[in-house]
Amino acid sequence: MRSLLDVLLHPQRTPPPPLDVDLGRVMAAGTGAWVIALLVTTGLWRVGVATTDAVLVCAAGALVGVAGVEWARRHGRLAADGSGATLGPDADRA
Repeated sequence: MRSLLDVLLHPQRTPPPPLDVDLGRVMAAGTGAWVIALLVTTGLWRVGVATTDAVLVCAAGALVGVAGVEWARRHGRLAADGSGATLGPDADRA
């Protein structure tokens, strides 16, 4: 039997199963948030409250988000069996 100290210092846990997440939707939501932030900071920049750096950071976030949405669209979705495997866009034809 393991000692209490050993159990506390070296717990043995099984990892939870991976969640099925539509990565395209997650990336689209994040990109939408960056676009909203870009609109807000652009308005604040025009009245002299925000800096140009804030607008550029939001623009970069939106551009990276668009690239992420495109990547998620090209690389498919997660498997429905909960394994965390990614299915390609042509997986339904196989």
